[in-house]
Formats: sequence, structure tokens, C-alpha cells
Amino acid sequence: MEGPKFESEKPDLGKRLAEISEQPQNLKEALKSMEGLEMRKILDKEYELNSAQSPIDATDPNRRREYDEWVHAFHESRQATQELKKDLERRIEARKMEIYKLGEEQRKIEG
Repeated sequence: MEGPKFESEKPDLGKRLAEISEQPQNLKEALKSMEGLEMRKILDKEYELNSAQSPIDATDPNRRREYDEWVHAFHESRQATQELKKDLERRIEARKMEIYKLGEEQRKIEG
């Protein structure tokens, strides 16, 4: 019974190996996009926020409320950008781990 079971698994392993062989390349391309274009957009936004200056005079008592609203919106935008950056970093690490695990599985099947 053991022999036929192993033989019947062999085509499945070959199919799985073919699937695994394609996936790392697709994942690496997605990773490259995440580390490149997506991160660049976030870093550009972060730079823009870090160099932002209020168009409203903070010393003008008549515009104090308007200035406070601008500061509040600025801080919210900055926080949202930081959250996007952290989320992207987590996705990048998850993608790297996925690529690593596929490589391990491929080595086991081939070995």
C-alpha cells in the first residue's frame, strides 16, 4: 500500500513544484513595487508634511481658530501617513516571509 500511495503523490508534488516555481517571481515583483513606488509615495507625503508651514498667521487672534483647525488637520494627516508607512512595512515583511517559505518548500520537494 505504501508504494502506490507515494507514486500517486508524485504527480501532486510535481504540480505543486511548478506552482511554487512561479510564485516567488510574482511575489518578488510585487515586493519590488511595494519597496519602490508605494514607499516612495509615502515618503514623499511624509517629506511634504514635515516641511509644511501654516498659511495662517498663528499670532493673529482673529484667525486663531482657523490656525488650530489647520494644526489639527496637519497632525491627523501626519498620523495617517505614519500608519500607512507602518502598514506597508508590515506587508513588505510578510511578503519576504512568504517568499522565504516558498523557497523552503521548493527545496524540500526538490530534495
